[in-house]
Amino acid sequence: MKASILSLVLLASTHSQAFAGSASIIPSTFTETGIPNSHLVSENVIRGMAPRNKKEMQKLLDLGVEKFLMIKIDTNGDIAREIETLQSLGVAESDMMHLDFPWKDITDYGAFCEMTVDALNMLKNAEAKNQKIYFHCTLGEDRTGYLAGLYKIYRGDNESRKEIFENEMCDKGYEAGNPTKIYSVVKKVRDGLTPAFVEMADLIEKNPGKKLSKSMCKGLVIPKVNFKEYSCKKSKLL
Repeated sequence: MKASILSLVLLASTHSQAFAGSASIIPSTFTETGIPNSHLVSENVIRGMAPRNKKEMQKLLDLGVEKFLMIKIDTNGDIAREIETLQSLGVAESDMMHLDFPWKDITDYGAFCEMTVDALNMLKNAEAKNQKIYFHCTLGEDRTGYLAGLYKIYRGDNESRKEIFENEMCDKGYEAGNPTKIYSVVKKVRDGLTPAFVEMADLIEKNPGKKLSKSMCKGLVIPKVNFKEYSCKKSKLL
């Protein structure tokens, strides 16, 4: 188990280091945050890049954000620093959740499904209580896009899965939606996150109106993906 966790950390480090100190090229449609690649998924659910400093975290609080969801492996201590800073700004530990979402080479889809269920339910619970929530990975593109797309399906938004994939995921930088993303990264996302998206979308749609539970992750079978249907063209926001 320890070896498996270590391998995920090492694999994620390549992606984190590659983008260290950089910002997503995807322009924000919710510019009030001041954080690159920020967008409203719904009235109270905001997605974006990881906030880069205390000033950006304070801005989120000034906008009324009460909950924070971090979906990335804490390879370089970024999450620990974010949590510490948010706590210094008065955010309670109970109002934050950190989940170790890998972005590539996903081998344990059962555990990945369970993390996805936890994340989706946190978003839905916050919205049900009329609380604003901000969630992010590193650049707000792949893992953030994965979760945002699934959340729109979970909410029952009046959009087709294809529209959600194109508008909520590709246009916000998912895989090749960001044309500067190198192909090796795009392929890893297609091999790992996209099949998980398809399977989780199927799971949600087979249980309309039901609250997701981790028990639904048992026996998860990841499907082969038709990449004529599930691949991104350059973001229309660029």
